[in-house]
Amino acid sequence: MRSACIPVLILAAAVFGSGCKKEGLVDQVAPLDSIAQSNWEYLGSPLGDSEINTITIHPEDDNLWFVTSWKGIYVTRNGGHSWKNYLNGYSPALSIDPNDPSRAFAGSGQNIYLSQDYGQSWTRMFTFPKAIESILVSEADSSVYVGIRWENSETANGIYKSTDGGSTWQYYSYNVTAKGLIPWDIEEDPVNKKIYVATEIYDHPQPYHPPFLRSSDGGVTWEDISGALPWHAIRVQVQPQTHNLYALLEGPGLYYSKNFGDTWQSLPVPFWLTFIIDKNNPQRFFGGNHVYAQSTGGVYQSDNAGVNFKSIGLEGHIAGSLCLNHNSTSLYLASYNSGIFRTKIK
Repeated sequence: MRSACIPVLILAAAVFGSGCKKEGLVDQVAPLDSIAQSNWEYLGSPLGDSEINTITIHPEDDNLWFVTSWKGIYVTRNGGHSWKNYLNGYSPALSIDPNDPSRAFAGSGQNIYLSQDYGQSWTRMFTFPKAIESILVSEADSSVYVGIRWENSETANGIYKSTDGGSTWQYYSYNVTAKGLIPWDIEEDPVNKKIYVATEIYDHPQPYHPPFLRSSDGGVTWEDISGALPWHAIRVQVQPQTHNLYALLEGPGLYYSKNFGDTWQSLPVPFWLTFIIDKNNPQRFFGGNHVYAQSTGGVYQSDNAGVNFKSIGLEGHIAGSLCLNHNSTSLYLASYNSGIFRTKIK
């Protein structure tokens, strides 16, 4: 399982043409008593920290949660009743090894850490030249992919990969002329052996056409398949039955491809901040929105592969990261400035 690695303040800032944090964009959130009559349960925030980015529920234990934030990684082993804080600083990304769920990788600043005991202890494995933004542990072979925020670096942008559990790392160029890439999300289609990376160019040069990247050889070579996408993508999902590729664009909404990104079609949706497909029920999609300008936050659900999304609550709350438990009976939301919420789903 991999979390959506999208820090909300940075995303809000990107509306104004920059991948940098700006203040004052996410303070209009609904009071917590607004959920009293809804189907959502408020679960608090880890050690009082509401500046959270993502939540991941462990695939073997519904009481073991990992939350990333601006202050490191938080872990609870009793369903949110108590928490411990690990690492320090900006930590947007965490990925559990799908082939060995005792292992998890987390980024904090420029450092990547490995836990081999379900998050009880963490070991620094490597320091990258720039801050980590996204991590994927491959379902196919447990290789680890790390995307870093290249921003003003003059180095040709690319991805880092480890095939030995993080002990050594290999850099592979994206093979594009664009620089300053922020890799918001990394996704895998293990059946068709595809890796996808959604990127934003940090300073939005004009004309603005950020790459959307695909590798068919385990990240060694890359091609830009952005094609007709009108803006940068911030979230990527692969439908496990059809293998259709979905890219959530910040602002324009959802696009999908039936041919691995060779061509794209728009799918109208009422959100643009986060998006997941229920891998146990692949026709069920969930999306979340920001609280900014005309966007009123909240969570949305479609039971028909992205057609006819309906609101399922939490309007007025920033839907920063969505996560399902292992059997898809509960949906969790990490809401920036509010905390963690949960609702039961059928």
